[in-house]
Amino acid sequence: MGEVWAARDRVLHREVALKLLDLDGMTQADLPQRFEREAIAAAQIVHPNVAALFDRGVHGDGLFLVMEKVCGQTLTASLSAERALPVTRAVAIASGICAALEAAHRAQVIHYDIKPHNVIITGDGLVKVIDFGIAGFVEAAFTVARSSQLAPAGTPEFGAPEQFLTERGDERSDLYALGGVLFAMLAGRAPFTGHNSIAVVRRKLDEEAPPLDGLRPGLPPEVTTLVADLLERDPDRRPQSAEQVQQRLQAILVSCAAAEAPTAAMSRPPRTRIMDDDTQRRHQSPSPGSWNRASTDETPFTPDALLPQRFTNDLDIKFTRIAEDTRFSHEAGPSDLAEELEHRGCTEVVVGVYAEQPGPHTTPENPVYVSVQVFAFPDAATAQDAQNYLADEGRPWQLTIWSAREGGGLTPCPDTVRRSFRWRYSQRNHRYLTAALAYRADLTKDGSIQPWLAAAARKAAVSTGPQNHHG
Repeated sequence: MGEVWAARDRVLHREVALKLLDLDGMTQADLPQRFEREAIAAAQIVHPNVAALFDRGVHGDGLFLVMEKVCGQTLTASLSAERALPVTRAVAIASGICAALEAAHRAQVIHYDIKPHNVIITGDGLVKVIDFGIAGFVEAAFTVARSSQLAPAGTPEFGAPEQFLTERGDERSDLYALGGVLFAMLAGRAPFTGHNSIAVVRRKLDEEAPPLDGLRPGLPPEVTTLVADLLERDPDRRPQSAEQVQQRLQAILVSCAAAEAPTAAMSRPPRTRIMDDDTQRRHQSPSPGSWNRASTDETPFTPDALLPQRFTNDLDIKFTRIAEDTRFSHEAGPSDLAEELEHRGCTEVVVGVYAEQPGPHTTPENPVYVSVQVFAFPDAATAQDAQNYLADEGRPWQLTIWSAREGGGLTPCPDTVRRSFRWRYSQRNHRYLTAALAYRADLTKDGSIQPWLAAAARKAAVSTGPQNHHG
């Protein structure tokens, strides 16, 4: 549809992506209408898994969109490099795509072109869906050219069969494409192939999708069943909403996490009734030695059990927790880091964000924020090995930097935070490893603030761990 350039907004001082469409000499008459549809579609969706639209306009004979610049690589590149992906990683990426579809469908927008090339994995491991160039709208929610007025469009390898017919499909068409992408991530190729686009579409219209386990045996049954359900030729036989699919994906992720790293509750023998004379001992806090192994540690893997609500650093500056959550470890950093974490038995991470509180030693207009991630490993020795791997010096691992989202929740910080002066501190506490990273709100590059950031990051890291759980 056009060209995309990296650009800089010199007014707002931020990096952007500039999508251009030159109308001079254009051979496809409906491209301006598609460009308008893309702008309106993207403007309806505000979600961390969707590239944001900032502006649109006309310049001479060209149309342009100003969009969020997403740094990373396309899912196509990941598949080319690795062929098939590990199950947990593939399902987690599918969950990110599905979250984007949930947001789009709530905004009455249908993407119609979900494929690996339109999915970017950022350096922080965040999934971003891009390119609403052939998007449709539910029940003509906006005054734009209808899908039926435009030439059929979609990518034959991933588009739903009905997209290439007169009815053009609906939200369930996006779910079919999601199934095709998940199939490709797990099998290393799209469900349907052919010597040209027409042959691929013909096969989709006439044949059932091949069984995934025929190409990759040994997959969890719930994964192959979900893919088969999504790739049903008849839309009525597919899951009927992105919310339903997301629930199934999340259940699979929980199941995979339990299989790869059994929790303390699963690995402990069944409890027996404690006699009355043991009542007092039962309510005592566990000994620190029990925190060294998952089989003896009874600390819940939750923010409230592992993170303090507030702390005061060595400079007598107070910090309060303003956001927290438990995330999958693939969200903690790039894919190679996620694989190393999973290899060491870490599939989830507790995340917290702290904000500097007003006081005599602070600068209220530019507070310091601290992003904290807590990783749990099967035992203290594995945690020590992971700390060596993630050592602050000599290894440029780009852990995700988190911030509090307006209205609640967490969101990864933009790349501008990485370009500011920041300070990271890692701490191992029994089988738990904490990485805390501090930065100032004005994103200054002035290194003179190092003592303040270092004190905040260090105290945040050493304050985390199982000692915060009190029964």
